[in-house]
Amino acid sequence: MQSPPLKTRRGYLALVCISVLISIIALVVDRQAILEWLAQQQSDAVDYTKAHLSRAIAIAFVVYVVVTASGFPGSTALSIVSATILPYWASVITVSFASTLGATCAMLMSRYLFRDMVKSWFGNKYDTFEAAWERDGIWYLYSMRMAPYVPFFSINLLMGLTKIKIKDYWVASQVGMLPGTLVNLYLGSKLPPLSELLETGIPALFDAALIISFTLLALVPIIIRFLIKRRISNIDSAK
Repeated sequence: MQSPPLKTRRGYLALVCISVLISIIALVVDRQAILEWLAQQQSDAVDYTKAHLSRAIAIAFVVYVVVTASGFPGSTALSIVSATILPYWASVITVSFASTLGATCAMLMSRYLFRDMVKSWFGNKYDTFEAAWERDGIWYLYSMRMAPYVPFFSINLLMGLTKIKIKDYWVASQVGMLPGTLVNLYLGSKLPPLSELLETGIPALFDAALIISFTLLALVPIIIRFLIKRRISNIDSAK
């Protein structure tokens, strides 16, 4: 049997090392103390937001733009966390516009600074993307944004290799990401404070609003992806 490529072996080794490290940290660290510290930080953030709403929105906006533009993982978790601190309407406006601005910054960096490097990163996968882009155009961007089966940062980098106008990219990104943003933020807005979870435990999570939130989080991407596949199959059958 042929041994796996060196890159694959390195990936497996890295995954094992990360798993071992996480296990060690979980055994050594005082999890109760960490949860209490996080609960206190959340409480302080909520109090600060009530006293200085505009500043809190500005801080959240800048943080979200930086995270999105840099490709740092965790934007979904950051969305949920922001909705536990900011009012729902403020989190929707902040996350929607900040994520689009960050995505646009990443696309422009790919186009003007890292074009050749990005193209080499994706290798043969770029040809698949280019064929889909030539076939569907702006609809392809909408479909990827609405059904996030491709990491958003990869989309930002790939779209930098196209000739799409900044205005079209902004509108498609903002509209396409909005359904997922609304669901994530709704989930975050229904989560009880960490301090309450520390007192009552996990059963406090199981109320009707939160069950609906988790259901939407699971079903919305599946429904959107089904509709996109159905549209593509209709187009192919019509040709």
